[in-house]
Amino acid sequence: MKKMNKFKIFCLLFSLMAIAGIVSCKKNDINAAPVIERVRTLSKTDTLLNVPHPVTLDSVNIYNETRVVAFDSTVASGQLSHQYAIIGKNFSSTISVSFNGVSVYFNPALITNNSIIISIPANVPYGQGQSDKLTVTTAYGSADFKFPIQQPPPIITSFTPSVGSAGDIVTITGSIFKGLASVKFDTTTAEIVSSTNTEIKVKVPVGVVQGYIFVTTFGGTTKSLNSFGFKYIIYLNGLTTAWGGNNGGYSGYSSTLNFANTTNLFAGTKNTSVVFSSNYGALQIGYGGATVSVSTLGLTAIKFSVYGGAGTPTGTMAHVVINGGYGSAVDFAITAGAYTTYTIPLSQLGNPATIYEFVIQGLNVAVPSTIYVDAIGFI
Repeated sequence: MKKMNKFKIFCLLFSLMAIAGIVSCKKNDINAAPVIERVRTLSKTDTLLNVPHPVTLDSVNIYNETRVVAFDSTVASGQLSHQYAIIGKNFSSTISVSFNGVSVYFNPALITNNSIIISIPANVPYGQGQSDKLTVTTAYGSADFKFPIQQPPPIITSFTPSVGSAGDIVTITGSIFKGLASVKFDTTTAEIVSSTNTEIKVKVPVGVVQGYIFVTTFGGTTKSLNSFGFKYIIYLNGLTTAWGGNNGGYSGYSSTLNFANTTNLFAGTKNTSVVFSSNYGALQIGYGGATVSVSTLGLTAIKFSVYGGAGTPTGTMAHVVINGGYGSAVDFAITAGAYTTYTIPLSQLGNPATIYEFVIQGLNVAVPSTIYVDAIGFI
């Protein structure tokens, strides 16, 4: 019995030593320098931020768009504000993670010996001239991995003026314009006059009446939220033929009109000045040409810009009327010393099938008082 007990004790000690050896081997593996094998997307979906989604021909909603990607998909480069998994080994004692020399936050709860889940923050530098280096540092060493950060697509905040003729300068403001490759009005390339990371100046191409603005850089292409110009023009640097007495139309009433005014310009070299001689005087522009079909041209709204001149205080009211439909008139306010651009859906103006008259009528305005109206058309 005693011999048997000694044998059992020996076997137990041998087993414990073997286990200790195994544990020791695993510990040695964990204590080795880190190794980065690859970087992959985190899930079956990826999120594209701030994607314009068209609603009508001239409006969009902005929201994030989720797309399906291959699960466990290895990637060769990363995007700001996206989440990734760094795959490798010996990560348990991770001290820091950096992209292009910038340390980023990591959650220790999302680290295993073989993976690190991390988001690339917006302050990480990107693009040409960077080291393209992902570095993981642990208590036992560091590992580098080639992992470029992509330049994000450009951001278009606004552009001005919103309309113009061929050769006019349009200023586009926004950010991430570095590496500018092209600017287009729909598919027509514009001449770039100057550019910085936050501003681009271009010339309106010949033949462009209306179109969205597309800015292309190293990071991709972005479409403007609103379109430039009009589908159909009543006034831009002068009256369109057959409107307001220009070969076929008529104009009035209870006001003095100058369709070739050269002060307080909005776009181009001319606008329309309106001096009211009655509290309810108007800029009336009638049409005497062939039918302007709303459905054929795909018109959805009237767009115009108004400036409050002499004798017109901020808050002066007027309304816009299409085809004499005063029952469907839409009121708007005029700002002294500045242009305000209004876009009013035709659905609010009686849903006309054709267009044959445009009116801006004062609503108990001061007499005399002056307004300037420019860039009248349909989108």
